[in-house]
Amino acid sequence: MRSITWSAALLGTVLVTGCSSSSPSDTPPQAPAVTPSVSPPAASSGAPSAPETDADAGADSDTDAEASAEPSPVVSHMGKTKVVTLGDVEVRAARSAIGFTVACNYLNSRSQTLNIKVTVSIGDGEEWVRSTKFDFPHLAAGQTGRGSTTVMGDFPEGESPDDPKIYIDSVIEY
Repeated sequence: MRSITWSAALLGTVLVTGCSSSSPSDTPPQAPAVTPSVSPPAASSGAPSAPETDADAGADSDTDAEASAEPSPVVSHMGKTKVVTLGDVEVRAARSAIGFTVACNYLNSRSQTLNIKVTVSIGDGEEWVRSTKFDFPHLAAGQTGRGSTTVMGDFPEGESPDDPKIYIDSVIEY
């Protein structure tokens, strides 16, 4: 008998305080705010992260920047070197006699040692694309992993493009 009384009292309290509602609310429940992480996601979808152009910058003015789960790439130039930064990854590409010298830096901003693999693609935006991978095993907290390679290729018009397209395809923790 006592458990029935407590159950009835609990049910009455829940109904009076409004913890339970039998009719749908006019306002949708608030979703938790998504704050972009400084470190890249553990694995990406595999689709290249296209650098933002000036034409794209105003296109998403209605979209809230905090609602984006992934940071946007930042493109800049240091002389003739093109630099793409995405989260903790920085990729630099400079034209050389046989292709492009591509350098990748990864800053471990976490408080633990990480194993990181970064896949980068470089191309002319039309028909020539080459990919390369950078591996940073046992990267201690606060340290920067650095790697560099030369990407060669048979360019469609015989000469490498002046302004290559650079994509950070994936950043994987393993």
